[in-house]
Amino acid sequence: MSGSSSLLKYETKDTVKLCCKIDLDMLLPTESECRNFDDKWASFLSSDKTNKNIFKLRKHVLEYESEQLIPIKRDKRPPLLLILGNPASHSVKEGMFFSFEGNKKEHRFWTRILKPAGVLNLSYDSNLPVKKLNEQRKKQLLALDYESPFRIGLCVFITIPSAPGGKWGGVAGVQKLIGIRALRLLEIGETKRIQLCVKKFIGTNGKVVVFQKNAWNALRSSKDPEYKLALAKDGKLKGRLKEMTKIPLLGVPPTRLAGPCSKILRQLVEE
Repeated sequence: MSGSSSLLKYETKDTVKLCCKIDLDMLLPTESECRNFDDKWASFLSSDKTNKNIFKLRKHVLEYESEQLIPIKRDKRPPLLLILGNPASHSVKEGMFFSFEGNKKEHRFWTRILKPAGVLNLSYDSNLPVKKLNEQRKKQLLALDYESPFRIGLCVFITIPSAPGGKWGGVAGVQKLIGIRALRLLEIGETKRIQLCVKKFIGTNGKVVVFQKNAWNALRSSKDPEYKLALAKDGKLKGRLKEMTKIPLLGVPPTRLAGPCSKILRQLVEE
């Protein structure tokens, strides 16, 4: 999959990796925005040891690797596209969503969110080394070799990776780097990418679940409520995808709230 908006260009390099380019002259057109970015770039880059492996800043073009897993294989199960906020830098380097957390332990996304929600149960030896475990998980997702009532796809809303936590963590860290105006501009390009992804993977018979505030607010139709954590925790973020209103859009609590996230995810996808 490849495509572009006015400032974001991306191309699929393998089954998970997206290679992206952003024209910083378009994203940061004012002198103050450029200066703000330049002042913060070194600190952002050093916030995760894997950033140096996935980012390149060449003149006024930011090149980086990101992630997207959309299986080509199909079966009779309805598609369910799970949209996360932005990738963790170390997971991009490892080549798989939610590759690990903490001291290289298995990420809660697989064990404490998707599995108890009845959304996805992968069969594997959890004692395998991280690299082999990620490779096996990726192969199973691409081959549709798992227990689930759905055919699962994974993507991120903001393609720019960041540290999993701390000052530069998550989408908030990206906003800190480029500023709120630039983030809103970037969201327009990212929304177009998501819509293409939905057309390819879901068609007209499936659902989209978002786990993050920016993703919900950008992808919801105008009649749907704005994101509030309380609404997400109560399972009341229900709407339709912008410009594709036949597709249900469901919002769940963020993955850091594993219990509430799993509970609401189960409720929403079972409806």
